[in-house]
Amino acid sequence: MPATGQHSGFEFGVFQLDLRARELRKHGVRFKLQEQPLRILALLLERAGEVVTREDIQKRLWADEIHVDFDNAINSAIRKLREALGDSPENPRFVETVARRGYRFIAPVSARIADHSRPETPPDLQPLAPLATGLIKPANGKHRLWWMAVGSITVLVVTTIMLRPWLMRRNQTVRDSGLPAVPLTGNSGYEAFPTFSPEGTRVAFSWEEPGKEGSNIYVKLIGHGDPVRLTTSPTGDLGPVWSPDGRWIAFLRTRGPSEAAIMLTPALGGQERHLADIRFQTQENFRLVPQPPPFLAWSADGRWLLSFEQQASSETSLIIRVSTETGQKNVLSHPGSQMNGDGSLAVSPDGKTLAFTRSRGLFERDIYTVSLAQDMLLAGEPRQLTFDNREIHGLAWTANSRGLVFSSNRSGRPELWRLDVRSPRRMVRLTEAGDGPLDLAVSRQENLLVYSHQNLKGEIWRLPLHGRSGRDAQLLISSSRGESHPKYSPDGERIAFESNRSGNDEIWTCNGDGSHPVRLTTSRNARSGSPRWSPDGKMIAFDGNASGNWDIYVISAQGGQPSRLTKSETNEFRPSWSHDGKWIYYTSLQAGDREIWKVPADGGAAVQVTRHGARVAYESADGESLYYTKSSGLWRMPVRGGEETQLLSSPMTDEFAPTKRGIYFLQSSRTTARLNLLNITKHAVETIAVVPGPSVGTISVSPDGRWIIYNKYHRGSELMVIEKFE
Repeated sequence: MPATGQHSGFEFGVFQLDLRARELRKHGVRFKLQEQPLRILALLLERAGEVVTREDIQKRLWADEIHVDFDNAINSAIRKLREALGDSPENPRFVETVARRGYRFIAPVSARIADHSRPETPPDLQPLAPLATGLIKPANGKHRLWWMAVGSITVLVVTTIMLRPWLMRRNQTVRDSGLPAVPLTGNSGYEAFPTFSPEGTRVAFSWEEPGKEGSNIYVKLIGHGDPVRLTTSPTGDLGPVWSPDGRWIAFLRTRGPSEAAIMLTPALGGQERHLADIRFQTQENFRLVPQPPPFLAWSADGRWLLSFEQQASSETSLIIRVSTETGQKNVLSHPGSQMNGDGSLAVSPDGKTLAFTRSRGLFERDIYTVSLAQDMLLAGEPRQLTFDNREIHGLAWTANSRGLVFSSNRSGRPELWRLDVRSPRRMVRLTEAGDGPLDLAVSRQENLLVYSHQNLKGEIWRLPLHGRSGRDAQLLISSSRGESHPKYSPDGERIAFESNRSGNDEIWTCNGDGSHPVRLTTSRNARSGSPRWSPDGKMIAFDGNASGNWDIYVISAQGGQPSRLTKSETNEFRPSWSHDGKWIYYTSLQAGDREIWKVPADGGAAVQVTRHGARVAYESADGESLYYTKSSGLWRMPVRGGEETQLLSSPMTDEFAPTKRGIYFLQSSRTTARLNLLNITKHAVETIAVVPGPSVGTISVSPDGRWIIYNKYHRGSELMVIEKFE
């Protein structure tokens, strides 16, 4: 790099802004951008990480004597800039709107050095001159002052670039720099839950190989070499964590959808040891777990393991202590009735502090720390470090026991962040990991960080019900992102679905053949999903977390402002309509365990429907019965009230589709799914088709009974490592 040089532009993501040529390029190819948006972009890049007010933009773009509609002009220019960058105000990657203040550029930015071999840019093309309209020019007597202003601004830009490291250290969301992440493994399948050996030269992790049932624990040396398998389980082993002396690896072995065993295996392979059983409810073939990792944490002397266990009477996760000698369990934490539970257990390297997450919603969490007393008991009240109430996917201590690294979507998408536990509000975004890091670990010896990077793509497929083969299925709705939860409209002409193709989970609709998708909702840093049509096709109910908790909303099928129907302090999700359109059923945690409630579609007081646990509910085609799922299968009760009856005791997904012909439902594995039809009258189950998988999630049958649409996921992950992590 040259020792000296002139600043000539910026680079961010796949874009390059050449100030001398006044060009925005993408992957080196010139990208059309009008003058005003380009000048605003230059201003935002000069002050990356800072709030640029609308007054700042006005002063940069227009001279004092020019009078235009500044607000509309700025709004239009910002909109054009975002369109050029493929950015979204609801889920920004580059330009963030700061309410009632202005805008901020939030992506990592690097300055470019001028190439002196290129000819000098003529003075009338200087990129940072105030913008004037083509009809108005400065008076002759002001030309000299005008060009002096240009020179002053140029000096300011260079000074800003030189001072940027100091300025950005003052910002809460400082960008970090370092060596980029590189793959640790090159395996196909699903790799997750990495953990370092005490000396930092080996990584243990869970790996579900392609086409095989169940994940197993593997160990790999940092660098070259193949991973070595330690366990063999048909159900799934996950969440390994190394003992402080390096002799043992503790992990969880799933035993069905609601139980797991804490196991110990020698780190070099050998006879496994069963330690204790815990309630550990999973979903989607054991890939979705009740709390984020780490699931286990060792005491410094190896005598204890911390884990979490769900209460039998509810789904709240409590921290427990398990003796590695006897397997005896003791409850340590009490999150409170308004919390979903504790997870992400990480003991500091010095053994003095436990960091963990506490969940207030289905996915939303914050980080807490608490001092540890002798024998791994909690000493004092937990201290809350973050207040975002956002998704957290993984948590780890830095080697010096002073900082925490975590994966969170606090900026709208999963990224790695670091905080100092002494000053937790000063956070650093770790740009080396890019987008999509999930569970992670930090070595205590070798300055390494490893994380899992997930690749998840959901698609919506259509299968003719007159066929008997999954080979007849066709791809219906797809994008570069994920699509899920499809539902036919009552007339079969439209489909509502959930998609994050805009960068955030939103409600979309399209034609019945998948064409002409239209977004209905726009939520900033929030999620919307599980759309359900009203019987007349005029409204769509959905669940969303814009209020902090998950609630039930309704919106016109033509778009507009959503209305929030539920307002309790707990979470409500998975809506469905009554046969007459007067009520909306939903799942709620308000009574402690999951139960079915209903609320008037026009608003009003909610009413509890089930009393013995329930997950997802739909009314029958004739409106006489309410069908709903439990972990034990499919159940039914009269809509007007009465005793519940079990219809199916076999495992099934929570989503099903009642029709006049019967109830369609999926029985899924990791590789295939059987589409079944339950004949209510005959109490018989018929397999309609074997659908190539993995296929998990919502199904919907067209009103004419010709088609069924369903989710199909392509899911994988790999382990990435960052070297020289400090």
